[in-house]
Amino acid sequence: MFKRIPNELIGGFSDAVIVDMGEYSTIYISGMIGHDANGKITAKDFEGETRQCWDNIARALERSGAGLKDVVRITAYLTDLADYPVYAKVRRALFEANPPASASVKVAGLLLNARLEVDAIAIVKNKRGKA
Repeated sequence: MFKRIPNELIGGFSDAVIVDMGEYSTIYISGMIGHDANGKITAKDFEGETRQCWDNIARALERSGAGLKDVVRITAYLTDLADYPVYAKVRRALFEANPPASASVKVAGLLLNARLEVDAIAIVKNKRGKA
């Protein structure tokens, strides 16, 4: 059994899909970029874009009943690997105690001319028997 968390801004895809695996659920977060609520990338620098990207991931996780603490795997797509140290600094601050497994790759381009896209997988324990 699974549940889809629809994308509220663009539509046509889910921000997340929650797959019930019995005692636990796996949550697949779609690739997020650093756009604002209007769908525009407004950050003045790469760090701001990175922080907005993670804010969008955190919002998708929250809508799915999870948080950053539940993330077990992330993949980052960067258009310029020279930006990686800034991305890594922000990621390290978000996951100080328990960092997830991670991969980072360079890509030729991203939607809206974003410089970063991140997808994530989280696992949460199901709350059975609670009303």
